[in-house]
Amino acid sequence: AVVSTQSTGVVKPVEGAAAEGVGGFFKGVGKGLVGAVARPLGGINDMITYTIDGIHHHTQFDDQIQILRHPRYIQPDKILRPYNSKQSEGKYLLQQAKSSTQWADEYFHHSCLSKKSVFLLTDNRCLLLQYDDILNHWKVEWSHVYNEIVKVPEVLDEGDGLGIVFSAYMDPNVGFSKFFKERRKKTRIIILQSRLETQKMTERMTELLRRTNKKRFNEDDNESCWNKCCRCL
Repeated sequence: AVVSTQSTGVVKPVEGAAAEGVGGFFKGVGKGLVGAVARPLGGINDMITYTIDGIHHHTQFDDQIQILRHPRYIQPDKILRPYNSKQSEGKYLLQQAKSSTQWADEYFHHSCLSKKSVFLLTDNRCLLLQYDDILNHWKVEWSHVYNEIVKVPEVLDEGDGLGIVFSAYMDPNVGFSKFFKERRKKTRIIILQSRLETQKMTERMTELLRRTNKKRFNEDDNESCWNKCCRCL
């Protein structure tokens, strides 16, 4: 570009002198000077234009950036531990659920039932999450605080025992429950993906239920007093 510009500044006066004599020579000098200034400025303008286009092209892909991993889950004791992808995923799912509630629950354990369904345990309740394709968000399908659960979960006897079953009282202020004098019970069946996950979920949930100190969750109480009365609960 420099060689081309310099040659233009020399050729224009020669062409002007050959065509119009001395007057043409000075006209050629003027055109050469204008070209010598205008062409570099045009190059600078092109450089700026291409730079802006490159930045714009790069920012167009920002919406397609995917999260490689969820933020680290810090447990309630605030001790920094090695990164755990499962716990981080569970914390993320719970945050999605809490966005539409006023819960202050802490994550404890979870299991993916399918690509769009998750059973999750917190320190205060168990809940089923479903993914909403329209809102692109996880929402709470149902939940039970541990005091509402009748007894510790049982492993399903059918097939390979891949799942747990438990009963819980419905919240009297939600749905059709408010139209009944007595609190209704609902049986929940959770189908898990493996025998190992079934064992883990049963142990974790039983541990959380026994933290409530309710007699019906005691390990040594084979015949729960729930079947006799509910005054001591």
